[in-house]
Amino acid sequence: MPEFVHVARILPGKTEEFRQRVKQAFEAMAPALKEAGFTGVRSFTTPETTSDGGGLLVTVYECSDASVVQRFYQDERVLAAEALNHGVLVAPHDHDAVLTNAAFLDLDLS
Repeated sequence: MPEFVHVARILPGKTEEFRQRVKQAFEAMAPALKEAGFTGVRSFTTPETTSDGGGLLVTVYECSDASVVQRFYQDERVLAAEALNHGVLVAPHDHDAVLTNAAFLDLDLS
């Protein structure tokens, strides 16, 4: 199953607030995400970024193909949440790259 990655730079001091907002939003949207064609969503934060004290939010979307992610980032509810977060909790960014951020390595070690 293809996976697509989204990375956002969290503004300094906003990691916990943003983490909670993302967690609550995805949990609330779980049925709609499944209906839209997602088979999994994983998010995590990492402090590996600039020296300003911010961090990174990494979200991995698992779905049948890129069109599922494309439709997701055209949804008005998602756009509204992004508009609310940009410049307040995360550095503004676009989502065009998400559709092409597929893994270049899939190493099965089982």
